[in-house]
Amino acid sequence: MTQHTNDEHETKPQKRRRRSKPFPSMKFEEALRLPKEIMEHGVSGKIRRLTLFGKLERSPDSGPSRSLVTNSSKYGLTSGSYSAESLSITEKGRIALGVEQSPYEALEVRFQLAIRQFKPFNNLYEKLQGKRIPDGEVLEDELGNAGVDDSDRSKVAEIFTANLRFLGLIYDVSGSDYVKSIEQVLEEQPGESTGAAEGAKKPHAPDSSDASVKPVKDNNKDTPRPNSPELHVDIQIHIDSTASPEQIEKIFASMARHLYGRESN
Repeated sequence: MTQHTNDEHETKPQKRRRRSKPFPSMKFEEALRLPKEIMEHGVSGKIRRLTLFGKLERSPDSGPSRSLVTNSSKYGLTSGSYSAESLSITEKGRIALGVEQSPYEALEVRFQLAIRQFKPFNNLYEKLQGKRIPDGEVLEDELGNAGVDDSDRSKVAEIFTANLRFLGLIYDVSGSDYVKSIEQVLEEQPGESTGAAEGAKKPHAPDSSDASVKPVKDNNKDTPRPNSPELHVDIQIHIDSTASPEQIEKIFASMARHLYGRESN
């Protein structure tokens, strides 16, 4: 009868599956490179993954290449994994590139992709609007409260701050960094949101070169407007009783010249 050793009954240890983290491990500006390259080398925003990295003279299976594809997808800029046949740009990725959209629209989508969609980033942003960005350790503690593992907090804090700076949401006050609200930065951008009300759009300004546009003469240019304010000035003059008639005459002549622009005869 064959005896089986304990080793034969031992099961092989299973590989530990990596848990997907609810935040990117790359700065948004760096991840934006992938849709830019797809737009440049692909057709209609799509290209074979091997062809793309061949044109970039990079190994498609290297760590940095895989990280670029993974994080670009996590941000929502592109679709397709590092093992996919093809990579393509998403609709929001196109807008984020800002090629065909206004700076307003591009920034609006970039903020959504880089900050708003990630809970740790969005929580920090909401707490820091209008406030000074605290030291790294304080930021890491806040990320811990948001459920970020201790080993990831430093990197996540770095990416969060870099994304804010790339979006223009950080301004300097006496050497310290403060966080602007996205609404304030959007107001400074030319263009409008795609969801803006129709009535909020600016009217088209007529082109002066258009022959159909004739200048309108202002007939009231020199006529005071009925609602314009009036100015009254009261001047009191005290003349000493010992002044001579010649001195008094000079005083009034000077007033006429300086106040009314009249010259004495």
